Amino acid sequence: MTEYSTSRRHFLKTLGLATASVAVAPYLGRTARAAELHPVTELRDRIDHVVVIFQENRSFDHYFGTYSRPNGARLLNLLDADGKIDPRFVGLQKNPAGIPYTVLPTPKDIVSFQAAELANAPFPMAPYIPADVNAHWDPKHRFFRMSGEINNGKMDRFVALAMGDHRHLSRSELEKYQAQTLDFDLAHPGGPVLGYYERQDIPFYHKLADHYTIYDRFFQAMTGGSTGNALYLAAARSCINPRAPMDARSPYDPSANGIDHAFFDLPYNHSGMLINDLPPTQGPTHADRRALKLSPPPQYQTFPTIGDRLSGAQVSWAWYNENWDLVKPWALKTAFGPGDGSAVVDTGRLYEAHHNPFQYFARWPEYVRQGHMRSSDDFLQDAAAGTLPGVAFLKATAAHTEHPADCAPVFGMAWVEKLVRAVADGPAWGRTAIFITYDEGGGFWDSVAPPQIDAYGLGTRTPALLVSPYARRGFVDRHVAHTGSILKLVETRFGLRPLGRRDREAYDLLGSFDWQQTVRPLRV
Repeated sequence: MTEYSTSRRHFLKTLGLATASVAVAPYLGRTARAAELHPVTELRDRIDHVVVIFQENRSFDHYFGTYSRPNGARLLNLLDADGKIDPRFVGLQKNPAGIPYTVLPTPKDIVSFQAAELANAPFPMAPYIPADVNAHWDPKHRFFRMSGEINNGKMDRFVALAMGDHRHLSRSELEKYQAQTLDFDLAHPGGPVLGYYERQDIPFYHKLADHYTIYDRFFQAMTGGSTGNALYLAAARSCINPRAPMDARSPYDPSANGIDHAFFDLPYNHSGMLINDLPPTQGPTHADRRALKLSPPPQYQTFPTIGDRLSGAQVSWAWYNENWDLVKPWALKTAFGPGDGSAVVDTGRLYEAHHNPFQYFARWPEYVRQGHMRSSDDFLQDAAAGTLPGVAFLKATAAHTEHPADCAPVFGMAWVEKLVRAVADGPAWGRTAIFITYDEGGGFWDSVAPPQIDAYGLGTRTPALLVSPYARRGFVDRHVAHTGSILKLVETRFGLRPLGRRDREAYDLLGSFDWQQTVRPLRV
């Protein structure tokens, strides 16, 4: 027995009636067809492939803050009823003492900002950092720092805490600091986190939002950076390290939100849960021996992943990573093995090990041997051949992730467009749902306070789109959603048990689909 219920389409196939049912369906009257619609049944009947493109470090308002719908439908962004920047966001950002900035502090190492005098308000980014320019500038987004930026939902410390030291303070050092001393001594303000791109800067994304579904309340799973949020995509939780030394653990409970203690760069919380980035110890991984010694041991990561659930239900799945073929020879080595082990990656443009959540699990060698780790080039071939797996995850290298300081938005957008068009031009387009979203907000400001559903998140709102022949056309889905919602949809489609409370209680994204539509080519 598999874990998923046999769909109506599969049942008809077993009776040899699938062809007949397809032939008859167009002649059903619209009323008769509507009467038999049920969201879960239709999802299982019509969607065979779920594709998740997981990009990096952009907030919703940073990409869609001034987005306007061609049909006039409103969404939750920076614009007021008159289509202007809402006055509520002018003068909002404050320094660590709570005093509003009169003029935004700007980075003098970026030439275009050297003569800039910007008011304390959101502003167009392109005149300073065009969407096709990769400026060496990266806002900070560690766990407690992001919590401090959110500041109990006030969203007013993003500029104050944007930049500054990024180091693993020892626990003993931290206990000597007062909160405001931490703020002023370890952070430097950065006004560009209020910058936003517009339609002409990232046109493909805005056109997708025009024709398909955009989510305006989709949040990253937990505050902080890439590793934890990637793990939430795979397992609806982060890793645990019972052996983490006390000096690598925050001395405070992660539920202590707000500006207090915003700069703990320690990798673990008080209970040994991974809250900041560390590379996996299984190969191929980063050549940082000091960080590897602190990494969560795989033998403790025995909780199930979505890959395990899918395999148990005999549903095909794959993690397609750009450049996987180049680093695959090290996939069955460990960082502490003989010789060079697996610590061979010295640039994210080759491979980002801490972006692949499956590398942290004890079952990593099985995932590799069973062929679940593949190259993004394989995805293009599978899309063309109509051999996509039931669930496909897509991850770029640093050159195409859209991560600031590594990739200009346009470069990542072009990579995403290539993937989307490959599916749309292939035979599986009519049975595929593509989700495009981001691991986290990357330190860029967003105007909407994230709901706090537990001690770890939610974090900053991120861009999220559904592209599918059955996506509601030009639709704004206003449900509160997050990374766990993608898991919930996968579990719903294939009848899988949830991995935990996060995905069990998440919105299932079914409100984004209109099953009465006919399959049409990509509209962009």
